[in-house]
Amino acid sequence: MNTELLTYSRSKGVFAGLTLEGAVVEQDNDSTHAIYGRHMTFRNILSGHAPTPKSGDAFVQAVADAGHQAHIAETR
Repeated sequence: MNTELLTYSRSKGVFAGLTLEGAVVEQDNDSTHAIYGRHMTFRNILSGHAPTPKSGDAFVQAVADAGHQAHIAETR
């Protein structure tokens, strides 16, 4: 293409490209107590030091099955 392009901008100030991304994980004490039946620290739950409550068995099994299927697919 033999096209000329002329742009003009007259602005004052600072221009910057900025992206802020992040996540925060916070414990909901009421929900934790409802699920575990007692106070549990988030550290113990997330590190695996708390027993899985019966209400979470199906979820844990589903995650384990998905991991197994992913491993099978990866080895093919």
